[in-house]
Amino acid sequence: MKKYLVAAATFAAITSTPAFADGDKRSTDTEIFTINATNPAKCNLEATTYTLNLDTNALSNDEGFALATVSSSVANKMNQANVTAWCTGAKNTLQMYRTAFVTDGGVKGTDGFNRAVVYDVNMNIAGAVRSDGFTPTEGTSDGQGNGPGVGSGAGITVGRFGATGTGAQVVFSAELNSEAVTNGNSTAARGNFTADANRLIAGQYISTLTIELTPGV
Repeated sequence: MKKYLVAAATFAAITSTPAFADGDKRSTDTEIFTINATNPAKCNLEATTYTLNLDTNALSNDEGFALATVSSSVANKMNQANVTAWCTGAKNTLQMYRTAFVTDGGVKGTDGFNRAVVYDVNMNIAGAVRSDGFTPTEGTSDGQGNGPGVGSGAGITVGRFGATGTGAQVVFSAELNSEAVTNGNSTAARGNFTADANRLIAGQYISTLTIELTPGV
């Protein structure tokens, strides 16, 4: 009898529940979700090497005076480095600056010999368009702190470029002839250097060339 009563109670509970208690939830219910994401602007620059060596006698002629072709020598070496770049933003900034080639501090001594040579190069990025339409894309003669989107070029930007692979090819060329200067240990604009016709002392000369790409939407 006990088993019968339990079974009866269970059956009553099942039959007392409506067959479709969820009402219209029997039909298809469609909800659309909107998912947002932000992809920030990005830039990148790559090269096959970051240490470059100019050919022997690339700084001075047979008379010991600074050559006017140092800028071309630097540009040629930079092109051999196979520099590529890309930016995904529409309003990117760019600056390129250099120190002069210097040895022994870069300041002319009491012996009268020069210890620095200033040079200037341009860079042109394939497919990159400045908002002012100017080419090449950037040069070093204006010194550090200037360029598209920076300093005197603050109102100028560079559009997106380098959509595939390692990016767009960067090509370098001489901007201005090279010349000996009395103090070359600086990233200043060319106008801040004082030209000098004296001979260069022998030694190991070093320069740095810096490129800064900053992404912007």
